[in-house]
Amino acid sequence: MRRFFSNGKVLLSGEYAVLHGAEAIGLPIKMGQDLLVNNRNDDLIDWSSYNIDKRIWFKCIFKNDSLNIIKTNDSKIAKKLQKILKIAKELNPEFLISGKTVKTNLSFDFRWGLGSSSTLINNIAQWAKVNPYYLLRKTFGGSGYDIACASNSSPILFSLNSKKQIIKQVKFNPKFKENLFFIYQNKMQNSKKSISAFQYKKSIKPSTISEISKISNDLLITSSIKEFSELINTHERIISELLQIRPLIKYFLDYKGSVKSLGAWGGDFFLAIGPKDSLDYFKKKGLNIGFSFNNFIL
Repeated sequence: MRRFFSNGKVLLSGEYAVLHGAEAIGLPIKMGQDLLVNNRNDDLIDWSSYNIDKRIWFKCIFKNDSLNIIKTNDSKIAKKLQKILKIAKELNPEFLISGKTVKTNLSFDFRWGLGSSSTLINNIAQWAKVNPYYLLRKTFGGSGYDIACASNSSPILFSLNSKKQIIKQVKFNPKFKENLFFIYQNKMQNSKKSISAFQYKKSIKPSTISEISKISNDLLITSSIKEFSELINTHERIISELLQIRPLIKYFLDYKGSVKSLGAWGGDFFLAIGPKDSLDYFKKKGLNIGFSFNNFIL
């Protein structure tokens, strides 16, 4: 049996702007996805994907040579997986030349938006011995910060220069980490659609890119929770104006702290900076899934 593992992720800063060259902070998380491969004596690829509750949420059987779909419980997901495997096979013709039993296991819920796609891409790329960024570009798209998080065990400062990924490992261990929380909004956001809509509608001024990059760098070095919150609030204001969407804090006006969307606005997780009992506050708002910094960030 062969095993591959990739970390999940959150994007602390630089959402949307990272696609235009801004520096962004990516945080690998303690949860992720593994991929287990066993050989078979036939010409089938028998694929099963398990969610955090150990239940199968996706299953498919392919022919290993043509990758034709024989049977599946979700044709839409099967076609996406088929495309990923076909591109990997084009890049490495020695990939999938015999039957395999494949099992993937998520340690977070696939609905949480923490990288079920990026961890899959990175795992398949490791297995097929191909470039994960190319595989991402040809399938889901995006900046690639999530792929960088999948394969790094520390926070990263990520940017694009002429579509080339620039990745710097950085330290992010704030003195006030006991006041940082990650809350799920009870709805998943389609990052690919959000990015496409943003790119179609918006262009970003170079001055805005520079400002976002400065905020990212300042977030890494500040030792003051007050300054950190002010930087977060400024970042929210900038992205809110670009997207013409109300900042998240408008929905939590009685919260004694700051909040920031993480990644695609409108769903998935957000960051809360505030009192130590913040998780209780958000539970009272009906947001029952939340994590402290130490229980979440790698």
